[in-house]
Amino acid sequence: MVFKNLILILLIYILFISNVKSNNIISLPSNFDIIGPFPIGEREQGLDTLQAYGGIFNIPRADKTLYPSELGNASLVGWVNAPSTTSASGGVTLSLDWMTIVNWSFLQQIWGWNIWLWYAYAVGDFNVPTTGTYVVTCTGTTLVYYIQSSSNKNLIYEFSSDFYAYGTGQQIIDLNSGAYKLYVRMQSSTRLTQSPVGFFTCTMSQTQTDILVLPTETLVSDVVGGNLASPFAAITVINSGNQVLTNVSLKVSDSYNHLVQSKFIRNSASGASQLDLLPGQKFVLQVELNIVTEYKCPLYIELDIMSQDNFVAATNLTMNCTQWGEPFLFTFLDFDGSVQYAMAAPPTSPCGLNSQKCGLIVATHGAGVEASTWLNALPLQETLWIIYPTGRRSWGYDWMSSSRLNIFYGIDYLANNLPGVPSNLKSSYQLDSNRILAIGHSMGSFGCWSLMAHYGDLVIGGACASGFVKLQHYIFYNTDPGLAFVDPVIQGLLMASIAEHDLDLYSTNLVGLPLMTRYGENDTNVNPWHSRRMARMICELSQNETAVGISAVPNQGHWFNGILSDSFMLNYYDSLVNQYEIYHPPIPKTITVTTNNPASSGSRANILILQTIVTARVARIQVTQMYENNELVWIVNTQNVRRFGFTPTPVREAGLPVKIILDNQVFSTVFLPDQHFCRLDKWLPDWNATTDTTWPTYERSPATYGPMRAIFEKPFTIIYGTNTTTASTASLLKWGAVYIANFFNTYGRGSPEIIADVDFIPTGSCNANQNYILLGNTYQNFVANKFESQLPVIFNSDNSFSIGPVQAYNQNGVGISYIAPNQCGQGLILNVAGVDDSGFNNALHAIPQRSGVVAPDFMVVGNEWGWKGAGGIISTGFWDPSWNLAIESSYFSLQT
Repeated sequence: MVFKNLILILLIYILFISNVKSNNIISLPSNFDIIGPFPIGEREQGLDTLQAYGGIFNIPRADKTLYPSELGNASLVGWVNAPSTTSASGGVTLSLDWMTIVNWSFLQQIWGWNIWLWYAYAVGDFNVPTTGTYVVTCTGTTLVYYIQSSSNKNLIYEFSSDFYAYGTGQQIIDLNSGAYKLYVRMQSSTRLTQSPVGFFTCTMSQTQTDILVLPTETLVSDVVGGNLASPFAAITVINSGNQVLTNVSLKVSDSYNHLVQSKFIRNSASGASQLDLLPGQKFVLQVELNIVTEYKCPLYIELDIMSQDNFVAATNLTMNCTQWGEPFLFTFLDFDGSVQYAMAAPPTSPCGLNSQKCGLIVATHGAGVEASTWLNALPLQETLWIIYPTGRRSWGYDWMSSSRLNIFYGIDYLANNLPGVPSNLKSSYQLDSNRILAIGHSMGSFGCWSLMAHYGDLVIGGACASGFVKLQHYIFYNTDPGLAFVDPVIQGLLMASIAEHDLDLYSTNLVGLPLMTRYGENDTNVNPWHSRRMARMICELSQNETAVGISAVPNQGHWFNGILSDSFMLNYYDSLVNQYEIYHPPIPKTITVTTNNPASSGSRANILILQTIVTARVARIQVTQMYENNELVWIVNTQNVRRFGFTPTPVREAGLPVKIILDNQVFSTVFLPDQHFCRLDKWLPDWNATTDTTWPTYERSPATYGPMRAIFEKPFTIIYGTNTTTASTASLLKWGAVYIANFFNTYGRGSPEIIADVDFIPTGSCNANQNYILLGNTYQNFVANKFESQLPVIFNSDNSFSIGPVQAYNQNGVGISYIAPNQCGQGLILNVAGVDDSGFNNALHAIPQRSGVVAPDFMVVGNEWGWKGAGGIISTGFWDPSWNLAIESSYFSLQT
């Protein structure tokens, strides 16, 4: 199914390119020289074997040199040549499985399908006949590609690919006429193709417009029963000119104002008065719509893109129409202010007038599946809403990080606004968003387990089908070549940065919840081992061999009709809804609440862990319930917990304790948000109940816990430095801003604004909901200099820097990426800097922009990063609760 969806998107690409005049299309290489394959790990960054021999741009091309590789039959691989196929639209496609070179079946005897992970470089020549601006796109199993001038080998352009063929991979390049080389770093994807096949399709065409609209990226809600379900709409554009587009906005064309009125909406964390787009920058333009008159379905309108109030381009918007009672698409503003969508299926009967309101099923989809395409996974329910979130993309972030937040923002909008419900019926369809029934399939099954394990007090139970325990058990990380170079302590720190997504670690939180796992016994996509592991662990922790319902369906594979919707499953849902119509499942007599990161954990058993003693280590609270003089008392024992509190909801049938015995200290029970419990001594469990609500402004809290990828979990602005000593550094910092923004757009449908440091305007009041990415050190970036007192890294005028108890890092090629608190203390700054341009580039590419990529709070990388990947990490680790270096959770190696 995933591979078919990918082919469909590629066809959309071809349609897009076919709309360009044929004489504007560049003939890309018909033949490629390919070097490889070399092993690579799942979500591994930085590693490139060829860097050890000079790098792909410097080694001899297509000669007889052989390079060591575990994938070579004789331990060696060399250059091969392969023709590409050219489509009618001018795109070139290359596909390889290396069957004639690699004995995959033999290697699989040890490593299974994990051994299919490989990378290679495909190099080809092409000519540009006319100087101009070009749109270039590479999609398929490639993360990066380069264009190099044949006449100036130092002129190399780097671009991010569209790995999952979302239709968002367009990049802009200005080229003089002449000869060029295309380098495509091919990289297989076991999850995507479920084979050793790697492939790419590249297209290139000249453009003479200042702005392009991406055809796959239009978002608008359905019209339900004559009314827009929700008012938010969006299009994605790319500045295809070579000048900054200033004061950009979007509105309904004047000729359609009688039908629809619009309001341009921004969500700027920068304080900038207008939206400017750099050359090559992709951006989501958003409007709020209001239908003001009668119309015919489907409804077509035209949107005008404006710059300085002048018309630049137009695009069409088509609104699908449906009737109340049918599933529909609604749009909403996500955590970063971007327009996203979810599908909703309303109950078949009014259920919101009773005191408990309608229930809610959250259905998380599998990898490569659009939320709008799996509505047949469940029939409409009598008293339950069903929401099908997107996770922002069909692959999204594996229901981690931004995908997790996307679920809750979609739920909140549905619960608070009831989009699509006729005004006279809204009171009849109110829903209780704190009483969730979680279901999911495949990657969505991981999302199902994760939702319950991290937010157990929001759910009444769940059914998770054919899912995996954690990404690094689905596609093993222990074969990553870069990890072979590292001290085991570094490997531990790196894995700690993603441990909050390890469902087995969090399995204690699932004790006491009604759970069902289902799978086909012949599933070769996600092996039943994963579901069986979850079931075993939870049953053991529950000391109840039937704590998890197990439905193993004979002679069925990964997906089969009725996997979530046959009579067996529907009866299970009905039983949960009926049993827990008023109260949530009771808290077990003994339960252990676990978190590795308070930022991504809600409450379980009415306990919310707010802060840990040692960052990135597991925190646990064990509760044993007892009665004393007919009053409920909890015996509470803690591990690595510095702050925690009790939540008054959900209301429990048995009530909550009147007092607690906390690590042998007796307290009356107090509740958030007014009071919580705190121990400030690292070694002695000397607890106090405190009314201090200001602590998140000067200590790490769930809003600022990191790790590094948390920078992308709020609205953020990218600010590049301009106080540089060389033009190359100035250009690199600006390019880095576009690189990050476009990457986030491609994989997360996000749209941060980019501004120069000299254009930063602090807002009048401190806004906790602001994150900043600052490119350049405190001498290069005026905003970094302004926030210098917030930064736990000290920079010097020669671009060297100090962190922790070691001498200053001053070697060329060394760079650092790290998070720090913003000026409010409740948002984050990500600062990226280098001793030189090479160091900055290394640090830039160490930023974790995809799920599963390992990166703690800070990471110092050197020249060996490009060769060894993780083996090129010089220092890494986490900050403590006061934003100082956490020695117990950090590592410093020799500077080389």
